[in-house]
Order: sequence, then C-alpha cells, then structure tokens
Amino acid sequence: MTSMRYYLIVIFSLILALVLQLIPTSAILLPWKPNFLLLIVIGWVIFQPNQWGIGFAAFIGLLADLVFRSPLGLHVFLFVFIGAVPYLLSGWLIYFSVIHRSVLVFILIIFSEFLRNFMYSVWGVPVDYGDVPLGAISSALIWPLIDRFLRKVHKKHR
Repeated sequence: MTSMRYYLIVIFSLILALVLQLIPTSAILLPWKPNFLLLIVIGWVIFQPNQWGIGFAAFIGLLADLVFRSPLGLHVFLFVFIGAVPYLLSGWLIYFSVIHRSVLVFILIIFSEFLRNFMYSVWGVPVDYGDVPLGAISSALIWPLIDRFLRKVHKKHR
C-alpha cells in the first residue's frame, strides 16, 4: 500500500468516526451510542503504535474538544489517558483475539466514561453514572468491525 493511500485511509477513518459521533440520536438511544472517535484512536494505537501513539491521541482529543465545544483539555486528557493503555500493551494486543481486544475496549470505554463523568461532577455539572455500561456494551459490540478493518489495513501497510 502506498504511503499516500495509507494516510488517506487514516484521514477517512477519522472523518467517518467524527461524522458518526455527530449524528443526532434520540434520547432513548443516546446512552447506547458508541464513542466512535475514541474507538478509532484506540484501534490505530493498537495496530500502529509507532506511527499513531499518544501524540496522535492528544491531537484527536484536541480536535474533539474543539468540535464538541467541551472544556478545552477534557478530551485531550481522556484520549491520552485511554490511548496510553493500548500503547503500552501494543506489543501483546496485536496477538490477542478479537474477543480479548473487545473486552479491553469495553474496560477502556467504561473507564473513560467514569473519568469523564467524574470530571464533569468536579465542575458541578450533573451526571448520570447509570448510562455508563450501555455505551461500553455497544462499543464492545461494534469493535470487531473496526478491528477487522484496521487489521486489514495494518497487514497491507506492513
């Protein structure tokens, strides 16, 4: 795979994740909505840790802060903190099965949501911790599709 095509795939995946993140959903389905942008960042960090590491996660977190109009640094902190785990485990995660990586994604998304809710509660914003597992379940269920796509890109890029 040529270098230019590879970078276009990365940009396309990020734009698609951002669009999916911004699609409006009903109040009933909102807790079930996966964090697509964080899933793509986790995936790129797992499969290409030397190229897309913690700096990449920080940049995408800053982009998320600007697009979502959240307090500056919230998503930077979350994406760096969550992206650091697969970065540190990337040597092993590439050999894990899809199910094991889905479990890791489930745990990372739960931790991310708890951390985000904690930060909002520190700022005095009312939060509901009851919806945290729902987004993590849907993220873990959608992960095999993202995993398959990124694994295929990784094999062609190597």
